[in-house]
Amino acid sequence: MVNKLIKFSVKISLTLMLTFSALTSFSQDGEKLFKANCASCHNPVKNATGPKMQGVLQKWIDAGEEELIYQWVSNPSKLYNSGKSKMAKAIWDWSPTAMTPQGHLSREEVESIFTYVDNYAPPVAAVGGGNLASNDTFSNDSDSSDYWWWIISFILIFVLFAILGVRRELTAAVAAKEGKEFDSTSTFATNAREWLLRNWFVTMLLIVGVALFSGIELFGRAYQLGVYEDYMPSQPVAYSHKLHAGKMGIECKYCHHSAEKSKHAGIPSVNVCMNCHAIVHEGPEYGTEEIDKLHKAAGYNKNKQTYILDEFGDRIEEPIVWNKAHNLPDHVYFSHAQHVHTNTANIDCRQCHGPVQNYTLGRVSTIDEVNAYAATDEGMERGLIQLTKPLLTMGWCIECHNKKEIDLTSSGYYEEIHKRIKLRADVNNKIFEDDKVTVKELGGWECAKCHY
Repeated sequence: MVNKLIKFSVKISLTLMLTFSALTSFSQDGEKLFKANCASCHNPVKNATGPKMQGVLQKWIDAGEEELIYQWVSNPSKLYNSGKSKMAKAIWDWSPTAMTPQGHLSREEVESIFTYVDNYAPPVAAVGGGNLASNDTFSNDSDSSDYWWWIISFILIFVLFAILGVRRELTAAVAAKEGKEFDSTSTFATNAREWLLRNWFVTMLLIVGVALFSGIELFGRAYQLGVYEDYMPSQPVAYSHKLHAGKMGIECKYCHHSAEKSKHAGIPSVNVCMNCHAIVHEGPEYGTEEIDKLHKAAGYNKNKQTYILDEFGDRIEEPIVWNKAHNLPDHVYFSHAQHVHTNTANIDCRQCHGPVQNYTLGRVSTIDEVNAYAATDEGMERGLIQLTKPLLTMGWCIECHNKKEIDLTSSGYYEEIHKRIKLRADVNNKIFEDDKVTVKELGGWECAKCHY
């Protein structure tokens, strides 16, 4: 009897697990289909360009038009013009905007979309989402490991003193048993000093070792002065590069539009953000909290879908104050246009900024991240090279100028320089040793190029 109950319980459990798995997979498929085909106009729980979709299937069922909703999704205009659907007319009266036909979707795929939207629950916004987003998204693993190292060190020190205490008691017990005298007033410091004097050679080795370690550590830390790798300041808005540049594939220069024609890449104005967020009012992680900050900065009323004007007809705006992540010393000249423009160096943004598509808030990358990305097929396709010096340091710039090869087929003012180099092999014979021209060989190591 017990065995039968166990077998029955196992069968029930497996059945429930398989059913749950199937429903989860079905819902996940529906989520992908919704985002690919519907999300540009519809939100599951809020009206957007089109009406909210949660509960829509039930409304059509209640109206006795369950089968017609699939015809509506496949070809809305055809069903509306046929005059046989009251729901189609009601939707057109609500918003006379032609819906894009989705005839490529099968009935099963449409059903999975309805399953997803009916089970959709809005994400819960993180507490203090805006300014704390950087800390929530990028946990500092090194701080955590340092914390554990300190705990282990304290434990080891405690164990060491405990062992020394036990050793002292055992020594006293052995001395008492053998009838020898034991100085109970001697302290740990006294014993340590006597041991160091007796073992003077080991003591000298310890002193030299500590001195060498301290010197190396001191010089190592000195070399880190002015190095700000992995620096990520907090921001007033929790903007996600991972979402915009990664998942959505937005080109860097769409937002940083002055990179090709100016010294600075530039921070996008709120108007650039509003190109999308005049319609997109909710994000996948923080809901409406962060996008509401953009609307406030732009003076935009999302409910009325219009800009707020003062008595003089000007927009009421509140500029966003962003915190700068990448800083170069004042005596250094760097031009984005000279490095990014297609007619000059045409360097991919990731050579200096790393795989930005994986970041949330803007931050200074690390040379390890850049090199890891440069070693990928995508990185090699983009022409990234691997370097050894920390980012935003002089050694990093010089190393790049020494390794980066110039494209001799590029157009622009380089053509005349290339021509002169080829005609003056007696002066520039080093160029022909490796059959390539680097930035260094075009004067990239001249001090006045960056300092003047």
